[in-house]
Amino acid sequence: MKIAPEKICPAPISPAAGGTKTAKYRRIYSTIKEKILSGELPDECELPPTRALSDSLGVSRSTIVKVYDLLKLEGLLDSVVGSGHRVVSPGNADYFATDNRAPGTNYVSVSEAACAFRQNLGLINATDDPGIAFRPGIPPLDLFPITRWKKLSDEYWKFVRASELSYYAGAGVEVLRKTISNYLNLRRNVKCDYRQVFILSGSLQSLYLIGNLMLNPGDQVFLENPTFPNAHSVFKGLRADVTGVGVDGSGMMTEEIRRKITPQAKLIHLTPSQHYPTGTPMSDERKAEILELADEKGLYIIENDYENEINYPRRDGKPIFGLDRADRTFYLGTFNRILHPSIRVGFVIVPMHLVKEFHAMVMHSHRFVSPTVQVVLRGFIEKNYLHEHLETVAREASERHALFSEFIEAELSDYLTPLPCNRPSLHITTLLKSDVRDTKVTSALAEKGIIAHALSKCYIEAPVKDGLIFGYSGVHPIHMRPILKRLTGILRKF
Repeated sequence: MKIAPEKICPAPISPAAGGTKTAKYRRIYSTIKEKILSGELPDECELPPTRALSDSLGVSRSTIVKVYDLLKLEGLLDSVVGSGHRVVSPGNADYFATDNRAPGTNYVSVSEAACAFRQNLGLINATDDPGIAFRPGIPPLDLFPITRWKKLSDEYWKFVRASELSYYAGAGVEVLRKTISNYLNLRRNVKCDYRQVFILSGSLQSLYLIGNLMLNPGDQVFLENPTFPNAHSVFKGLRADVTGVGVDGSGMMTEEIRRKITPQAKLIHLTPSQHYPTGTPMSDERKAEILELADEKGLYIIENDYENEINYPRRDGKPIFGLDRADRTFYLGTFNRILHPSIRVGFVIVPMHLVKEFHAMVMHSHRFVSPTVQVVLRGFIEKNYLHEHLETVAREASERHALFSEFIEAELSDYLTPLPCNRPSLHITTLLKSDVRDTKVTSALAEKGIIAHALSKCYIEAPVKDGLIFGYSGVHPIHMRPILKRLTGILRKF
């Protein structure tokens, strides 16, 4: 968005006391800065060219050049040759801390849920940093077949009818729901009716909707300890009684659930294909125990199968959903982790007897996923492009895992101990050998452009271990070693 010169200052700058040139540029600079800080000049808006603004204000062009240079020095303006001068809003931290309520005015309080979610925001592993190395949850982005996706997208817009640009069903585009149902049957040994499939933006939205569907404040939810911090945050925000359950060599420990269960128990959330972040797969015997316990206590299960195609490249997995004969399992999947995060497409299979209630929750929520993306994704699956891509991802991820692991063993064994992982994965979890807190290390890494997640944030209950979780697969082997060298230099400072 371009800003007209008159929006900067409504009239030419008249001489100040003494009529000095210095007074003029400082007054223009202060005016623009104030408008940026107040939001009157929003982020990314384009300021007028120096010549246009100088003519409008009746000052020399060199005066405006100096003003823009000062704003760039303060980080409030960015300029690229051929793209003009764009506003850069100041950091959000100060903005969110600002209390701009009118003094002496009464306000009703926000909801208890809003307060809970705000308090738990620090649990979430999320950042606006566009960096990739070594962010967990990032697949090999360089391998994504952009040309194929673009061709499918072009075909959609070439043949789409005007009537198809209207609203779609809140549950998702029907042809994609049917395709996913067939895909899961063939690829993951999951059999379901397509009407049980809901297209959402990812696992976090699925958990939010399931939580609102099933939980009242104070209801008990069991999560692996450690587990996804984002899952912990969602259920805490819903004011549930979140109870951590330890993981042994066979998976989530059912006997610990029996010791901790209360009459308000409702849900068990787990990641049986590969418990996050430890990498432990759940044994078939333990899956049977979980189902038996859920049947006995009337609990529902949330099976978060976030990396199935990577964990089971031979398609020999046995999801709990497929073993459940009582229809009490929600099954979550996401394309964000196997294609690319910006696609924002996931799905949840809902127990058939809860479909109507879940549909009502969706219809009162936002419709995140573009129908266009859904139709293109359907074609991507139907033409076997997804299968071919996943074969490439699994092969390349294995090579990148080997390279990353070899470097840790050769260069970082004094600082990090990798946890053993029995299945292929897109991340590596390591323990810190020093006494330093992992959150301090991740902050230091972030300052140097390296992203890792703190293992301690994954724990719900003590004892807590300090470590680093690395998403190695998003980094091309050519670039990996120099970044690992930088990582080594940072760890040596601790």
